[in-house]
Amino acid sequence: MTVIPVPGYQYDQRLETGIRPFDISRDLRAVAELISTSFASELDDRGSAALREMRTMSHFGGLLGVINRSTGEFNDLLNGFVWVEQGHVVGNITVQRADKYATRWQIANVAVSPGFRGRGISRRLMETAIDHATRAGGLWAVLQVYQSNVVARRLYQSMDFEDIGGTVEMRAPRTPVVTNRPEHALMRRFSTADWQPLYELVNHQLGAQAQWWRSIRRADFQATFEDQLGEWFWRIVGRGVTYRRAIQDSSRFEAALLLEARRWRGEHIMQLWVRPEHYGVYDRPLIDWALWQLQDYPRWPIRISLNIEHQSAIDYLERCGFVPQRTLITMRKRLREDVGDEPIE
Repeated sequence: MTVIPVPGYQYDQRLETGIRPFDISRDLRAVAELISTSFASELDDRGSAALREMRTMSHFGGLLGVINRSTGEFNDLLNGFVWVEQGHVVGNITVQRADKYATRWQIANVAVSPGFRGRGISRRLMETAIDHATRAGGLWAVLQVYQSNVVARRLYQSMDFEDIGGTVEMRAPRTPVVTNRPEHALMRRFSTADWQPLYELVNHQLGAQAQWWRSIRRADFQATFEDQLGEWFWRIVGRGVTYRRAIQDSSRFEAALLLEARRWRGEHIMQLWVRPEHYGVYDRPLIDWALWQLQDYPRWPIRISLNIEHQSAIDYLERCGFVPQRTLITMRKRLREDVGDEPIE
């Protein structure tokens, strides 16, 4: 076995025990299974898809290792460290650049096998990741953790990470009954071509603080031809329709709603954005309109994710029968004292 000699990492090569850098050629499968065990109840659709991709890639670990050693192709994607006990991977942490200047670093996939928890392995992995980001010139470390994961949050807080925002996932078990059609003088339909005012609205609502983990990108709102074709196709075959409504004053959106209403089995999905100065004013009419629109669809569950600061919408949705499912908190740690509070892109 070849171990990369990096200052500060403790690793007993004879026993294959301790911390060492992640090796894509042989660790991918073990890390995938570790993540699956540790986060079985937390993985969403994107997380499950990423896990499946890791498992598939693990079959080509040797080839990927050769490619990575010659090109560094996967350094940003899978960079990190593992904790090994007697040759078996029992802990993992991913640390990667969050911006092109390597000033902000993301820490993720902090996982330890159940039988090895309580031994300080997570803390040692965190210390190693933070040291790595600092040595690379990083100014900030940022991570995400579910509010319900009290043990992990206490660890991060003890290492000087602070909460800076989050999102709450809410779900109604079935569509509430709405009898009266809501009206609002400023509400209008918009299309995929109106991505610029929507992009500006989302940036205004979230601000810099809420974008520490992932910055809002124009590409998130610019529907490709394939996206538009797919939306048209699913509408024609009867799977469902995507509705877009905005409350517009002059040339800008004050609030906007996207509703994916499904006729085939599944869930209806809502997305809602409101300028903070209009919280409690424009969120209710858009929610009411979406629930009224769903009266013509099967009464399946409805799912929505909201900024935790949008308390007026959270409260109103609870009154409509929605239940908070889980809250994902974003935390950050300053790696150098001479930096400001805004993320650097």
